[in-house]
Amino acid sequence: MQMLAYAGKGKFVIEIISLNLLLQEILHMLQVSISKKAKLKLNLASNLPPVNVDATQMRQIIMNLVINASEAISNEGGIITITTGCTNYDESYGDDIWMDEKIAAGQYVYMEVADNGCGMDNDTLTKIFDPFFTTKFTGRGLGMASVLGIVRSHKGAIKINSETGKGSTFRILLPASENNYHSKDWPLSCAVPLVDDEAAIGVGTKVRS
Repeated sequence: MQMLAYAGKGKFVIEIISLNLLLQEILHMLQVSISKKAKLKLNLASNLPPVNVDATQMRQIIMNLVINASEAISNEGGIITITTGCTNYDESYGDDIWMDEKIAAGQYVYMEVADNGCGMDNDTLTKIFDPFFTTKFTGRGLGMASVLGIVRSHKGAIKINSETGKGSTFRILLPASENNYHSKDWPLSCAVPLVDDEAAIGVGTKVRS
């Protein structure tokens, strides 16, 4: 299943959701899953557009990134900050971005998981998305290949900033939904039919009320 996710060919149930509400829904689960030395903060943007995603897979991404961030924090303690926002993506966005193929320019919703832990050197950064790479020192290897595959399947990208001894920031970029209502008015999932034109990536469409 993880190899299918890495290849971007897993089966997904696509819904229109608010990342802000999803984060609030799983906040307690995140808090009890991380080290007692780590403090978790949410910095959620107001009026955030919804996204067309598989909510279960998004939970997996969030949990993976937050636990990895917790493992990167020393015994002296640290802070994990989850930030949401909206940005316009184009070719000037930067080179340190991971994606399967060139993603379309336009409006993207982002979610960042940042920590002030041990950080990563350049050698580790080049390997973290390899399917079989892991390292206990940084806590960054386990599950990252699956994270990249899930993001690819959602036509998104990952941008990474990290420095040894200063922490890491993972930014997940997802296309903003064309049903561009603000998240404060948008439930976690909504019964709006979606059409998937990319059958090759194995994404199935289903709507929950």
